[in-house]
Amino acid sequence: MTRFAVRTMVEEPDTGGERPPDPPLFVALTRLLALPVTSVRETLTAACEVLSTVLETDKIDAFLHDAGSDSLVAVGTSDSPMSRHQRAIGLDRLPLANGGRSVEVFQTGKHYFCDDVLADGGELPGIRLGLKVQSAMGVPIEIQGKRRGALSIASGARNKYRWSDLEFLAAVAHWVGVVTHRAELVEEATRAAAERARQRTAEELVSVVAHDLRNLVTPLAARLHVLTARAKREARAADIAELSKATHAVERLERVLSNLLTVERIERGLFDLKLEVVDLVELVRASAGLFATGGVTIEIEAPPQVLVRADPDTLRQALENLLHNATSHSPEGTPLALTVRSERLDGADRTVVRVRDFGPGIPAELRPTLFDRFAVGPQSLGLGLGLYLARSLVQAHGGSLEIEDPDGPGACFRLALPLYEPPTREADEAGEAADEAGEGPRRAQE
Repeated sequence: MTRFAVRTMVEEPDTGGERPPDPPLFVALTRLLALPVTSVRETLTAACEVLSTVLETDKIDAFLHDAGSDSLVAVGTSDSPMSRHQRAIGLDRLPLANGGRSVEVFQTGKHYFCDDVLADGGELPGIRLGLKVQSAMGVPIEIQGKRRGALSIASGARNKYRWSDLEFLAAVAHWVGVVTHRAELVEEATRAAAERARQRTAEELVSVVAHDLRNLVTPLAARLHVLTARAKREARAADIAELSKATHAVERLERVLSNLLTVERIERGLFDLKLEVVDLVELVRASAGLFATGGVTIEIEAPPQVLVRADPDTLRQALENLLHNATSHSPEGTPLALTVRSERLDGADRTVVRVRDFGPGIPAELRPTLFDRFAVGPQSLGLGLGLYLARSLVQAHGGSLEIEDPDGPGACFRLALPLYEPPTREADEAGEAADEAGEGPRRAQE
């Protein structure tokens, strides 16, 4: 039988009715599935060693596509002189732009079989001349139905492989994809567990520090108040200005500590709302007044009054966190926009507050974790608790806090609360009757 120097697998050639014995596929698959799953790299390296033993070849590579560099990377490879030489000359990383047979297998999904690589002009010169590969095969690696890489095998001898070896390699590649997916799941679970442990440690440390700092900040704030009053009586303008800056810094520290301690109460299930009827417009204007200083302008669009049922202290804290976030990301001299109105959202009537700034906006990659604890952007100087806490407080009121895409530059946060409906006279009379009959809440004993 005459063998072609270069052949891509389209159909199996006529072998005159003779078929070489199949490789021990069952043994190889059994060893693959028995591999200990630790990391993707270790799992693929072990898989390549198993296949190298079964096929008795010079080199096996499990390439996976790295989107960042748009290259095939030999994440797993057999331990052999040819493999070590491959790493030494940099052929364990194959940019897609450079082409080559492994890249072709990955991009097209076709199998590759060649018994004279030196004559194959489609292969990379480094593989033909640098590694002196003579025989080679390659099949794609699919993981969860998506083509992710290529499984390549090479030998320094000509006519090393049979067509049945290529069939064997294609069958094995499926199970390599299976064990790779298992390893990726293990890696993801390990990373998630490490992140949870890191976050718990950070929360415990921050909680302890916040309690201790609170005990120190309270007398400091009182002392600054006394010094400011004395400076004003003595008309010491320079001291008044410096004390004002110091007081402002302490107030910011108090806000941070308040956020930390509130987060701790929420996480421990100790958070409780004291609900009452609140004028949201008045609350919004009062909160905005705290930040409309030092050249910061806040434009408010709201009706004269909007009533909601809320805990005024916690709702004020949520509003102040949103305003603090907006002022922190607004260019100097640009105003903030606050609007209060009633809208219908998701099939329900809501009272909606929008906080809009005209800063750089929120990068798309930050949006999925924007409301997570300790989530900070590249320009953020805080702890990453403000938006997490604001959303938690709003959700405790039965509301929602979302990021919207504004018409123009900047960021816009939408705070929505259930619409308040005043009780009717009939409901009041029914409640009073239930109380008198002993069916309502029991009155406190005098």
